[in-house]
Amino acid sequence: MGLITKEVEVGLGGNNVNHFEDLGYKIPRQLDKQGRLKVIRGTKIIVKVEDLPDGSKALVNVECDNCHKEINNVFWKNYKKYVKDDGRYYCITCASKLFIGEGIRKTRLLNGKSFKVWCYDNLSEELAKKVLLRWNNELNIDIDGNTLTPDDVSYGSAGLNKKGYWFNCLDNPDHKPEQKHIKDYIRGQEGSIKCHQCNTIKNTHPNLIKYFINPNDTAIYSAGSNAKVPMRCPDCGYEKELRIGKLITRGFGCQKCSFGYYPEKFLFNVFEQLLENNFKVQLNKTTFKWCGSYKYDFYINKINGICECHGKQHYVDAKGIWANSSDTQENDKLKEKLARDNGIVNYIVLNCRKSELKWIRNSIMTSILPELLNFKESDIDWLKAHEFACKTRVKEVCDLWSKGFRNVSELVTITKISRTAIRKYLKQGTELNWCIPPYDSKEESKKSQTQPKRIICLTTNEIFDSMLDAYNKYGIQKTNISACCRGKMKSAGKLEDGTKMQWMYYDKYLEKNK
Repeated sequence: MGLITKEVEVGLGGNNVNHFEDLGYKIPRQLDKQGRLKVIRGTKIIVKVEDLPDGSKALVNVECDNCHKEINNVFWKNYKKYVKDDGRYYCITCASKLFIGEGIRKTRLLNGKSFKVWCYDNLSEELAKKVLLRWNNELNIDIDGNTLTPDDVSYGSAGLNKKGYWFNCLDNPDHKPEQKHIKDYIRGQEGSIKCHQCNTIKNTHPNLIKYFINPNDTAIYSAGSNAKVPMRCPDCGYEKELRIGKLITRGFGCQKCSFGYYPEKFLFNVFEQLLENNFKVQLNKTTFKWCGSYKYDFYINKINGICECHGKQHYVDAKGIWANSSDTQENDKLKEKLARDNGIVNYIVLNCRKSELKWIRNSIMTSILPELLNFKESDIDWLKAHEFACKTRVKEVCDLWSKGFRNVSELVTITKISRTAIRKYLKQGTELNWCIPPYDSKEESKKSQTQPKRIICLTTNEIFDSMLDAYNKYGIQKTNISACCRGKMKSAGKLEDGTKMQWMYYDKYLEKNK
């Protein structure tokens, strides 16, 4: 039977006017206000359904030539889509089934192309083989119990009961076959070829298991999942619900023990890889007097340049001090003008509105930084920078304190974090019992006023808490040691064998040999 509707009413407009006129239909026209003979908007005519353009959205009533089910209001273009070469029409359900005729298995394929053919037409030969090898020949059967192969089903088929088809795991035979829609495989991505169990966080990101309160979640969800699950900071125990995808791209971002923003920490590590110690962070009036009340993210000695990481608030309105983005942008202009007026040659602004590895990497590589610092994308370990950005620097500072670095100046030199931030981190770490012994800001303030600077003898690798201790051991005048540390003298004192002794402030030594 196939087509039930014989004629339909269609509206005239666009290309279909010429189409129907070429077929011999009389097209009504009227004079418009300018005296031109035109087809008036809303004009309709009755046409035979077989004269409709293939892409027409005219509604027709049809009957499946296999199950004889009547289907009303089908778009003409969809009807044409499922009419086979023999002129018979099959509904979606029947089109995906196998028919037995004259002893030969025949398949009615949607869009006339099998899953296997599609793979070889659209994927590389190697990738097509990998996808097709996953096909499970035992579980994929039709309603009559016949085995289905990739030759028998359309790449657009949803499978029996619309639940997809069964696929094996190529890498781990122990993984159970999974039912999945073909469309998930035809993307041709490496992740789509692997089974769900292989793609779970437990296998792809085992280093992140420590954040999940329920470890079973890592065996259920993949890294790209948008699911929100309970997580815990492995350092301080702070708990919150977080989307898994954000953990992968932005890190945990503990509100209790993590200070500092992802872009700044990411860029800090990139500069460490490129420049070692030849850059400064958190510029303020103690770095350059001309900074005044302004603060800048990075200063790069090599190019006499400042690099700023601009977050979302610099581009769109946000909550906080600079609620209006135009105010923020005006402030940015004043900062740049001040820097240039004081001799800064290069002023680089990075778009860091997204705290994600790919976004920040792209911002760096599309900026002028690669040209100024002469580096390529392959010169940077981007994953290392991402991992560093996800770490809590509070824990890093407290661990150094507990290892014996109990001088704030030394911690500033080692971490390149400002003195104010170091003290803030130590206070927070003391509350979390991370500082052993606990940090006492008042006691530290008293010591900083009277405590002498530590020094190191480069000749013997001995570290002294003060120049007085060095004098007591070697009898070298403190003024001479001080002059040597300040670069005014090349050496101060000699060993018994006559070797000249060289000295250096210990914090400067740490900075040089970080």
